[in-house]
Amino acid sequence: MNDNTLDPSRIISILEILLAQLEASLAPQMMEDDAGADRLRIKIDGYKEKAARLKTVLTKAQAAERRKKDLAKQNRQNTKRR
Repeated sequence: MNDNTLDPSRIISILEILLAQLEASLAPQMMEDDAGADRLRIKIDGYKEKAARLKTVLTKAQAAERRKKDLAKQNRQNTKRR
């Protein structure tokens, strides 16, 4: 299995694309003023919000991992100097 298939940022991007396509394909039904269309719009918006939160969490986790690696690298360099 290729490591790129399990890349979280790629999965989130695919989710966002799928949600956008779903919304576009359902646009005529969502223009109607009925309870079903409102529920559908709310659900799609909720999924978009969740995807955005996942993206934020992933970005913060990646930044923390980079800081952790940088600190480990600095610690190794400082240990070699002594």
